[in-house]
Amino acid sequence: MFCNTTMVDMFSVPLSIRLTGAKDQTTGILRSGGRAAAFAAVRQAEDFARLVVNDTRIIAPGHGLDAWLFSKDYFAAYIDEVWSSCAGKDLKVTTNAGTFTGRVHGQQLTFDGRTQVAFDRPSIRDVLFCDGALAAPNDGTTGPVAAVLGAGFNRSTLVSHPAQPTTDAAAFYRTAVTDHYSAAMHAATEDGRAYGFACDDVADFASYIQDTAPTGIRLTLAPFQRGRGAAGSRRAAPGPA
Repeated sequence: MFCNTTMVDMFSVPLSIRLTGAKDQTTGILRSGGRAAAFAAVRQAEDFARLVVNDTRIIAPGHGLDAWLFSKDYFAAYIDEVWSSCAGKDLKVTTNAGTFTGRVHGQQLTFDGRTQVAFDRPSIRDVLFCDGALAAPNDGTTGPVAAVLGAGFNRSTLVSHPAQPTTDAAAFYRTAVTDHYSAAMHAATEDGRAYGFACDDVADFASYIQDTAPTGIRLTLAPFQRGRGAAGSRRAAPGPA
């Protein structure tokens, strides 16, 4: 059983998953006041504020592009900074396939390692969706490197940390231009794990759990506001996975 609580497209209903079997695992639980804090944090990030739809939901910035709620130039300065940085110094990416060393040559970021992999300069859409120039095929080489790059762009760590992936969450979202939506999702959860963008599982920061011998799964939808009590939740009874 492979499951996660995702905010990749939007955030609205607080939910968590408990998976039982070989292990007893839970993910997705919001901290006290976490939902309200997430809404407030996104509203306070000027370029992201229009993604908040009343108290109903927060649209992920990638989808905000198509709804004209998010600037198509938002990540341009950081993409320029990454390309400029990698033109002058190496960017090392370590995956299960080994370490790849990259430099920008022309408009491509080219990595040498077990095999050579290269990436065109990404657009803001590519960054937010981890797609296009940053698409991650399941090929064991290009895909894992692309996933690390996608995570590094959204977490804004590619310039400050030339060895990727960055595994210290304290280093994430520290620049002015960063994925403030994803940052808010992580800050809202008890364990700091969330699926704020497609490659948020890089370095194990996603709200993802799995079990090779599952016996049951419980989905809990939490009350929107404090003070309503447990009666406001709806729970799916555990059953065969």
